[in-house]
Parts: sequence; C-alpha cells; structure tokens
Amino acid sequence: MIPLQRWKRRPQGHRIIAALVLIFSSANLYPALEKQGKSLGVVFPAGETLVYDIRWGAPAWIFFLPTMSAGEITFTFQGETDYKGKPALRMTADAISSGFFSSVAGITVADSFESFVSARQFCSLQISKKIREGKRQRDILLTFDSSNGTGHYLDQDVSRHPPVELKNQAVQNIPDCVQDLLSAIYYTRTQDLRVGNSVRMAISDNGTVKNVEIKVDKREMVDSPKGQLPALRTEATSVFGGLFRSGGTLLVWVSDDDRRLPLKFEAKIKLGKVFGTIKTIGNTNKGPNGAP
Repeated sequence: MIPLQRWKRRPQGHRIIAALVLIFSSANLYPALEKQGKSLGVVFPAGETLVYDIRWGAPAWIFFLPTMSAGEITFTFQGETDYKGKPALRMTADAISSGFFSSVAGITVADSFESFVSARQFCSLQISKKIREGKRQRDILLTFDSSNGTGHYLDQDVSRHPPVELKNQAVQNIPDCVQDLLSAIYYTRTQDLRVGNSVRMAISDNGTVKNVEIKVDKREMVDSPKGQLPALRTEATSVFGGLFRSGGTLLVWVSDDDRRLPLKFEAKIKLGKVFGTIKTIGNTNKGPNGAP
C-alpha cells in the first residue's frame, strides 16, 4: 500500500497530462506556414475533434497491478477567431480522469487547455490552463510577444478565496516563433516528416523555453477507428537535460498521410507508463467520424 499512499500525497495528474500533450509536438517550429505549401483547412478542418483513451501501466516493481483505465483526453481545433484585433486560430484540449486508476490514486482530474496562434505564421500568442486535480486548483496564463522576444507567466491558486498569486513574472529569450504545449500538436501536422529525419523544436511552458529533438525512426501499421493505417513512429528527447523534471521517454505514432493524425502514444514516466489510443475521429460540425 505504500505506493498508493504516495500517489495520494503527490498527485501526478498534471504532469501526466503535460506529457500526453508534449509527445505530439514533433515539429521544426521556425519556418512560416506559407513556406510549407499546405492549407490549414485541409490538414485540420474547423471542428475536428480527436478523442483518446488513456491507460496507465505500473512500473516493474509493482508487477502485480494490471494496466488500468485512467480516463480520456480530447483535442479540438476550433478554427479561426480574433485575438486582440488580429486574425488567429484557436484550439482546446480537455483531460478527464475516470476508471480504476482514478479511484486507486485518489486523483480526480478535470484539466482544460486553450491556445491561440497567429493565423499566418502559426506562432503561439497565448495558452491558458485550468488545472483541476482534487484540492490542487490552478489557473495559468502564458502569453508571448515574439517580436520583442518576451512573454509573461501568471500562475494562481484558485482553491483559495480570493485566489493567491503564486507566480507573476516576465519570460525572456522567446524565439521568433515559439510554440506552447497545445499549439505544437497542430503545427507538427504541417511538417514533412520522413523516416530517418531528425528535427529540433523550441517549446515554452511554465515560464521556461526548452529545446527538444524529434527522431522519426520507423514506419508501422497502427489500429484506428478507420482500420489499420500506416504510421510514422517518432521519439522526443530533450537536447539539454531531461525532457521532464522526472525524466521519461515519449513515443507517438502519426498517420503517414496528409492529415498526420496522432494515432497512439506511449509515455514512460517516473511512475510507470501512460498509453493512449485514438477512439474517435470526429468533427463537432458534422458528428462522430466526420459523419453528417
């Protein structure tokens, strides 16, 4: 029972969700989209919704525990919008815990993410995170001004009344075109990924910028709601230091076609592994699996 008590004292929900988001971010961030020769509407149409089943596998030293259902995560490309008077694109993600893992770990996760990017260059303008994990309730806002190489990070504990400001600080050395955890997923799908390629990216989260290298190592067949599809397996590693404070490795399989759909993923973290498989490829404007 010691491991279970440890989970209850130190919830890992947000770190797991961050891992699930980051494993999709396998793009070279710097070329502008107009240089890619792709139409955003073709790659991910407005309303596209991808839903994943999340499972957790115990580390080897807890060999007696089976793989458990942990919940689901939903990514939605909301489409065109306005951000402070400029054309932008908006995308959201929602992570909800459920199943035996949630009850055993004593964690109820209901996290939401919202990202805005410039419509022309697809550079991140802002990401907001609402973290709701039991008693841990945080509102986080990260904004970017790439033209001046700066950003701003605000973190508030909203479990208290009034909310308590935990961090309110400037972020320096922002690249010309930076991505946040969520926008990087979609930028990835505009890239020309090929087996043997290795690309680097910079991503900003929690007031820091980290360089990540992505390797496309093989082509495999992967199950999906539309049957087996050819996919490219990618692995993300940090160029300097660990990818996360707790270490770990990240694999993601994206469809080897124009859509570059993330089909499944595997994240090796400090406490075991997190697995995800796509269960719905839908559109809020049309219905499940794109049906009217």
